[in-house]
Amino acid sequence: MRKIAPHSAEKGRLRPSFFFWGSAMLLCAVAGTPVLAQEQVYRCGQEYTNAPKEASRCERLSPQSVTVIPGLKPARMDATAPSAQPVVLGVGTPAAVAPAPSGATWHVDAPQRQRDQQARTIVATELERTRQRHAELVQEYRQGAPAKTEADAASPQKYQERVAQLKAAIERHERDMDSLQRELARRPAP
Repeated sequence: MRKIAPHSAEKGRLRPSFFFWGSAMLLCAVAGTPVLAQEQVYRCGQEYTNAPKEASRCERLSPQSVTVIPGLKPARMDATAPSAQPVVLGVGTPAAVAPAPSGATWHVDAPQRQRDQQARTIVATELERTRQRHAELVQEYRQGAPAKTEADAASPQKYQERVAQLKAAIERHERDMDSLQRELARRPAP
């Protein structure tokens, strides 16, 4: 008869202690994985990355927990129609607020309406001011041949620079007028 040591295993059989220590090490490895798997994050100017092009010019950030900021709730609706129920969008949908069902109106409080009206007035005033300045510049530009001043007569190069500056200013004011008109179209009329 063969004698077996108390802590040894028979051939082909594992000892119970193997299962205990093996599972304990596996549990520790799994629990520690998120900490070990985190990559270092760098801030390079306004960019945050884990693979900076020049690490010497970037600031290494300390690991921090994730912060979740909840989104805004949709505006309240007046129940003017019996079927007026708020529409709930699924999580992760790009639209912030669903369209109102037919017969329902969005409730906007008086201070919000006042701010909207004030913003619309400011945009309209700025658009009118830009139109006036554009008209002045077009009149001064005279189809690419503005009136010459004494300084322009002495130096043709200065005259060409002034003509180019006028043309650039006219184009800039045209772009400004376009963007202000788009902004005005976005704002609701009273």
